Amino acid sequence: MKIFVYIITIFLIVNNLFSNEIKEEQVKVAYVYNFLKNISWQNDQKIDKYRLMIVSKNDTLNNMFLMLASRKQLKDKNLEVLIYDETKKYKNIQAIYIDESFIEIYEKLFFEYDKENTLFISDEYEDKKQVMINLLKNDTKINFEINKANILNRSLEISPNLILLGGTEIDVANLYKSSQYALKEQKDTINSLNQKIETKNLELTSKIKAIEEQKNIIANQTKNIKDYENKLNIQTKSLEEQKRQLNEIYKNIESQKEKLSNAILEVKEKENVVQELISLQQEKQQEFENAKQTLEFLNSQIEEQKNNLLLKEVVIADQKNIIATLVVLFMIIVILGLNGIRQNRLLKNLSQTDSLSSLYNRRFMLNKLEEEISKYKRYKIPFSILLIDIDFFKKINDSYGHDKGDFVIKQISNLMQNNIRNTDICARWGGEEFLILTPNSDLKAALTLANNIKELIEKTNFDIKDCVTVSIGISTFNENLNQENLLKLADDALYKAKEKGRNKIEFM
Repeated sequence: MKIFVYIITIFLIVNNLFSNEIKEEQVKVAYVYNFLKNISWQNDQKIDKYRLMIVSKNDTLNNMFLMLASRKQLKDKNLEVLIYDETKKYKNIQAIYIDESFIEIYEKLFFEYDKENTLFISDEYEDKKQVMINLLKNDTKINFEINKANILNRSLEISPNLILLGGTEIDVANLYKSSQYALKEQKDTINSLNQKIETKNLELTSKIKAIEEQKNIIANQTKNIKDYENKLNIQTKSLEEQKRQLNEIYKNIESQKEKLSNAILEVKEKENVVQELISLQQEKQQEFENAKQTLEFLNSQIEEQKNNLLLKEVVIADQKNIIATLVVLFMIIVILGLNGIRQNRLLKNLSQTDSLSSLYNRRFMLNKLEEEISKYKRYKIPFSILLIDIDFFKKINDSYGHDKGDFVIKQISNLMQNNIRNTDICARWGGEEFLILTPNSDLKAALTLANNIKELIEKTNFDIKDCVTVSIGISTFNENLNQENLLKLADDALYKAKEKGRNKIEFM
């Protein structure tokens, strides 16, 4: 029924809009449509549909514009009408119609859409400077005026059919005649719509009748279900009583079963105690027999030991002399062995350690790099290296002597060794260069360590006038590298740091 009421309402509105009397709103809608037909935009070919925004509080006028968009096309393209809403933002608007009900925001909209080459059609707007096309009501006629300069300034072209530089009138009689053809076409549409409504009404009546029949059937089924529910409730009560009696019988049976189980457990426990006592008696008897046999054996052994004791006293005296000799020899062997171990350790340290810096040497570091590469290939554990070079070290040697240069190397070695992790390995790579291996470290962690070392060395006093700084190159191992490539990347990064002025950190 609601659909039917909506359709009748729409019919009445349409019938009222297109009655025989030509209203003021119809003239304005016709004017606006003709303006749009005779105005060309610079990008006409790229426009897929023309968008007209209506800024008016006149609902009749708004509805007529919406009806125009649904019935008409503009230059063989769709015409879309948008009713202005202050809460929304609109783009790609070709034309705006604004009447006196919204005249207070005319200037705001005029400047807001100025860059979009939008055509403004105003209604009774008095400021002639901002007028493009303005509708004027004069007694029973509606005229319009055009500010051609404002239109041309926005790349809009006026058709020769609309060459109007001042006030101009449109013949209302001709407009009325043309509107009658549209009115006849619309009335035919309404008649067709009425026939469809009648058909829908018949379908709705048939459906309502079928629904009533279904309601009667459902009512009968509901009554039958209620009767069945009553019978079911009676049977349920009887079953509940029987269930209660069965539960009581079951509880009695369970109680008897529990008592019987307890009695069986007590008998089994007593049987176990008796069996344990019998086993214990047998074990004690066996132990007594064994002790008796053992005592007899010991007595025989004691007699035998007495006979051997005298012989052993002589042998023990000889063995004491031999043992003393062996102890002296053992002490000599131990002293020689400890001395050999110390010598081996000293040789190993000499082969792995740099004598000046006390850091590991280049050969030891190369072996460690191979170990870390093997770990990476097996477990994918990342690691990085830092190649560190003392800036202007030759100048330090030349200015302060080689002793001071050696002192700087030792001091920097101690600083690095005391400020790295226990798992990090620091080596003197050669001359004034050092290499730090940082296992289980990505590029971010390596950069953090490099910054700490650089700042620490820069702040340290080396008892010379010049400030001692270092340049650092960083590289992080990945599956595409080998030992040679990794070292080459760190060396390239160090070279880049020196090129940028030294006392820098770079990575590759």
